[in-house]
Amino acid sequence: MLKIWRTTMMFVAMIFLLTACNTETIKHHYTFEGEASQWSASYVQDVTEKYISKKGKPTKHETRESSVFQLIYKGEQSDLGNIKLLKYSYKGTAGGASRSQEGPVYLKDLKFVNAGSEGSFEREDSVIRVEVEWDGQKEQFDLRVHK
Repeated sequence: MLKIWRTTMMFVAMIFLLTACNTETIKHHYTFEGEASQWSASYVQDVTEKYISKKGKPTKHETRESSVFQLIYKGEQSDLGNIKLLKYSYKGTAGGASRSQEGPVYLKDLKFVNAGSEGSFEREDSVIRVEVEWDGQKEQFDLRVHK
């Protein structure tokens, strides 16, 4: 009899806890793209937002973001080895990054990977500004989500 009582009470307590806390999860996947005459780029972002509420009142908001920025040279890939100095950066509303390197330039060096962070993220209507400088030349262009 005591065993049935404990099992029933644990079941009631679990039901109470499950109904007292509610979690809503929203996932976003955005691909931002853009180009200029010599360079193009993409920024792919995956975001998970969790809204936690207790008794119908919001109590916590968590975000988890991962992204990949890829810069692409539109000319002959063999020409990358002739670049003496390459500087590039991207900046959006939620942050950005920059890199500078002396040549030769390799394709693998034209990628930023953010495996996961908490905090702000680019929204679907964000604009990400890209700047590329190489051997005295410069290009600027914007990345946007194409709908």
